[in-house]
Amino acid sequence: MIYLTLLSEHLEDAAVHPANLVIEDQGDYLRGYQKIAEAIHSNKECHVLVKDKTVGRWLKIMTRRYGPIYIQLEELNLHKQIRNQIGLDIPAEFNEQQLLDSGLLDLKIPALPNISFEDYILEIFFGNFLTLPGGLRRVGEIVVGYDLEQWQSALSRPVVREIYRKRVRQLRKELQAAGELAELQILDWIDTSPEILIRNLAAFKLLSGYPESLGKRVLGKSFVALRKLNLDLHKVPVTISGNEKVIDEIRLYLEEKIEPDSAVTLDDLLSQISGFLEIEFNNLHKRLTAGDVAITPELITKIKAKFQALSNIPRLNQALADLDLLISVSPPSTPDKNWQADEWIDWATKYYLPYRFWLENTGQLDDQIGEIASDYADWLYQHYGQLIYHSEHMAWKAIHNLQESFKTHTGTVLVVIVDNLNAKFYPELQAQMQHRGYFEHSLSYCFSMLPSCTEVSKKCLITGHYAPFTESAYQARVESIWNNRLGKRTRYLGNIGEFRLITKREADVYFLNYLPLDITLHQSENQTGISHSQAIRSYLESLTQDIRSFARRIGAERDLLVVIISDHGSTRIPKGTLNVLKGDFYKKRALDEHHRYIAISDDELEKLPDNSQYDCYLFNRQIFELNTNYLVARRLYRFLPTDESAYIHGGLTPEETLVPVAVYSPVTISPKPMAVELISSGKLYVGTKLELVLEITNYNNYACEHVSLEFLDSNIEAEKQVIKEITKLQRITINLPARCPRTANPSAKKLHLQLSYRFLGQPWEHSIELPVEIIEPAKAKFDLDNL
Repeated sequence: MIYLTLLSEHLEDAAVHPANLVIEDQGDYLRGYQKIAEAIHSNKECHVLVKDKTVGRWLKIMTRRYGPIYIQLEELNLHKQIRNQIGLDIPAEFNEQQLLDSGLLDLKIPALPNISFEDYILEIFFGNFLTLPGGLRRVGEIVVGYDLEQWQSALSRPVVREIYRKRVRQLRKELQAAGELAELQILDWIDTSPEILIRNLAAFKLLSGYPESLGKRVLGKSFVALRKLNLDLHKVPVTISGNEKVIDEIRLYLEEKIEPDSAVTLDDLLSQISGFLEIEFNNLHKRLTAGDVAITPELITKIKAKFQALSNIPRLNQALADLDLLISVSPPSTPDKNWQADEWIDWATKYYLPYRFWLENTGQLDDQIGEIASDYADWLYQHYGQLIYHSEHMAWKAIHNLQESFKTHTGTVLVVIVDNLNAKFYPELQAQMQHRGYFEHSLSYCFSMLPSCTEVSKKCLITGHYAPFTESAYQARVESIWNNRLGKRTRYLGNIGEFRLITKREADVYFLNYLPLDITLHQSENQTGISHSQAIRSYLESLTQDIRSFARRIGAERDLLVVIISDHGSTRIPKGTLNVLKGDFYKKRALDEHHRYIAISDDELEKLPDNSQYDCYLFNRQIFELNTNYLVARRLYRFLPTDESAYIHGGLTPEETLVPVAVYSPVTISPKPMAVELISSGKLYVGTKLELVLEITNYNNYACEHVSLEFLDSNIEAEKQVIKEITKLQRITINLPARCPRTANPSAKKLHLQLSYRFLGQPWEHSIELPVEIIEPAKAKFDLDNL
């Protein structure tokens, strides 16, 4: 049998069965003819490949002469070859040159059963949005699948372009007849340019929550129609270029709504904004800080979730983190002057300081706070002579109280004296320490030494003595004192640079004097252009990174005991605050001039008038065992002019005199995975809204914080849910509004849920599968999207 293949000039040899005889041109005809005849007469099998068109015509005559009993003829052209590769017949309307110019010979992907050639081409080159019912609604897939170069390349292929144009005309006609204005608009945008589609979808994404009048101003009547489609816009990027009008219209709208007398409530405004624009956050922040809105933790959680997309912008990340400081705080109750020290500390840390910091953060700080703080300051001054020697709440006793644990600890101890750290900024340090893998074992607040200045408070704190030493150098005294007390090798480090040079365990106990916070807080925000919160957060992040790196360098990742403590805090004096101190009178008598305290000699002390006691607290060096005499300003008075954009210290208010003492150790345990169960019906009907009822259980002996639930599944549409905390051994239930989209896969049996949270300060994630049944309802006579 002779198998004769006439090969189109456009095909390669590799596309056919290997041949015994190849006829390249007319010169090979006679030789080829003879070999074919010989094979026929000797009854041998021979595969012949003919590449020349003229020779092919001649051999067709030979085929007719001998008949199909001896010669089987196959003419292999582009149509047949492409059909062999993809499994579909190629319409005869496309000639070989069109197929060749379209590069369809490169197609090697087999077609799915029951698909037409047109649908195959459209899905290969553009995706399935032009082939599936409702495919134009799958805007997320259209956007993700779009590539400018590939799109242009596809339309440069004649066959592909013709099929694409034909399908667009057909769809437009169908959509016009059905009155599907929204899908028709999407088709028009795609037909103009997918980039136009992406730009306009971005505009719609930004506007979708705003009032209809605003959306129609930008997108016209199509805005209303698009809203009814409930499009999944998660994968649509926020494109600013080309959408300047959208931004301007949103800005104008928001400017009207941030006014206190606006009829739009804060909750309404939060539901309207997209959460993708800085101008939205800025306007919302103005409304928050106007002082006319009760700011709750739940509201702040909603705002943070809304603006999650902006958290990768440093300024916005900082501002979002600072929102917790705006949570409304009630004024503290009037203190009882007969309270004991622990009651005053409790009142100050739980009530006064949160209120004071809230006023400061919302720009409402005024003289009144000085009056509230004066009761505390008066009590502290009146009882200081007794407290300094007998109270366990004094800062100089803080390290004393821990020395037994230092002695018994088998690993390394690091004591970090964070100069000028108080209750306002300690939570940030706590968060950073937890992020680095350290768990807070204990936290307490103690009274700093008075006056709350470095030369007194730090010297007493770091040596564990109620009287400050006279010399200015720290190292020799600190190392000598604690070597003797602890019976362990002790090393003092004067700055972070020295700390970074430690590469091995050369001591058992390290003292680090950390100064950047003090330096930063004394600088004016008006000069630096950076908020104190932002600068402090940056320094504390760096400090905690250094602590973790130190532990790694010396091999103490699992046994480093860290003590965080401070010498004093500081305060901010609001502009226009009353000041009764006569600057010139005190300046002439001051040995050392400061805003809140001055040092005076014994001679000048004798010359002070009696009425100075109403303006100042006097710290006599002989009574309080100080190196010199001090005058400390009462209330919020000051000896020098102050900048309301900077912090000062030396006074007796709670924010200046209450300092944290915290103990940390590395986290060495992992959480048990939290359980999530779907307790509502697991039947999900395609195209309908539903409510998922989830039961979440924390089996751990510690709380799981900042719990986030997010469905990573195309078969369900639901907003990301954030739960502030699930306490230890707690089970909660949440109701989650959701939607099973029309594009859901009925064969899917599970929903994929991502659960993330913080456990002992560390981030954890778990992937969870919820069993479900996805059901396609009987064809309805109405649009389920309108439910």
